[in-house]
Amino acid sequence: MFFVVGSARSGTTLLRMMLNAHPEVAVPPESRFVVELYRSDEVQVEDFLARLAAHPRWVSWDTPIEDVRDQLAGMTTVAYRDAIEAAYAAFAKNRNKKRYGDKTPRYIENIPLLSRLWPEGRFVHLVRDGREVALSYADVPFGPNTVAKAAALWKERVELGMQQGRALGPERYTEMRYERLLANPQEEVEALCSFLDLDFDPAMLDYSEHARSEVLERAKHYNPNVTKSIAKTRSWDEQMPRPQVEVFEAVAGDTLEKLGYERAFPSPGMGARIASLAGRAGLPVGRLVSRRPRGPAQES
Repeated sequence: MFFVVGSARSGTTLLRMMLNAHPEVAVPPESRFVVELYRSDEVQVEDFLARLAAHPRWVSWDTPIEDVRDQLAGMTTVAYRDAIEAAYAAFAKNRNKKRYGDKTPRYIENIPLLSRLWPEGRFVHLVRDGREVALSYADVPFGPNTVAKAAALWKERVELGMQQGRALGPERYTEMRYERLLANPQEEVEALCSFLDLDFDPAMLDYSEHARSEVLERAKHYNPNVTKSIAKTRSWDEQMPRPQVEVFEAVAGDTLEKLGYERAFPSPGMGARIASLAGRAGLPVGRLVSRRPRGPAQES
């Protein structure tokens, strides 16, 4: 079992497509229920199946609950991890795949629980320049609506992921950079396959052809370039107003620096620091302006 995690809007949908293009790997839409359904390390099978079938995220998997029941045939009580893996196995079997994993960015907050439930589980933390993440939030109807809040959320999740993930050691945790994935896709994907004990397949680089059908419509809408060939779609240093860059770096500049991203403002001024506090407090300072229609949706 492996988990792809990270701050939202960091490219995890792209990475999921690449993995799904592999002839042996199936990564379903975001689950969330792995954490949300957890109550204890053992579950009653029928109770678990009922709760799983009722979870809104299960519907998007397009997998009959009976297929999960078949995976657990003859058992009344099982380990929670086995019950969860039965769901992934059913999803993979319906797609004639042997391996499976998860892509739910917000599990970046749940690494201790998941690493305990799966003692051999592996975690792939995809990191993207937080200024690009803030720009991306401007295009969707969920998440923070000011640059200060976007910076604080990115900093919190990335720092937490690094702290808890690195504690597992390099055999179970790895960090990938979104920018390097775009610049050198084959090199980065080959390294990912090595980490997952998976043979590299060239189809992973042709993901737009091989895995397009696995992307949900809402993900296509809020990630319009994800089903196209790899390309850099936005640039903070060209599209982000300089005052917003300064505010972002007043909040999360130390994290950018820690990750090796170059700062535009090594020492943000007093105005930016005040604006960062106001924005995090909820005042409409440094509001992210959407360039696309906004409608109801959930984080992806």
